[in-house]
Amino acid sequence: MVVAAPIEHLNFSKVNGIEKKGADAILLRTRVVPRSSRTVFVAITAEGLRLQVKAPPVENAANEECIRFLAKTFGVSKGAVRLSSGGKSRAKVFEIDGCAESDAVRIIESLNLKVV
Repeated sequence: MVVAAPIEHLNFSKVNGIEKKGADAILLRTRVVPRSSRTVFVAITAEGLRLQVKAPPVENAANEECIRFLAKTFGVSKGAVRLSSGGKSRAKVFEIDGCAESDAVRIIESLNLKVV
């Protein structure tokens, strides 16, 4: 008889792009589209969450806009959001402290994003 590991021990979320990191932190994988008409999450993709930002990708403006938007969306301070990887790429990973995985999933699900 084969016994599967309980899901809570695996490190994945039912919302693609959110990964648990410690008790009260997450990693958020995003695909950023700069120079959009507004800053907003638009979809859940295989790469993670698609995030359109109004700022251009010049002098770190788009990265700073992402950090401001994510802090506001997840209800944490700007200092709790750090860019872990992808500083000069559209594929970015953000680390967000003070936001549990379950809270992040609930917030993203409440946005009713299309799954692409």
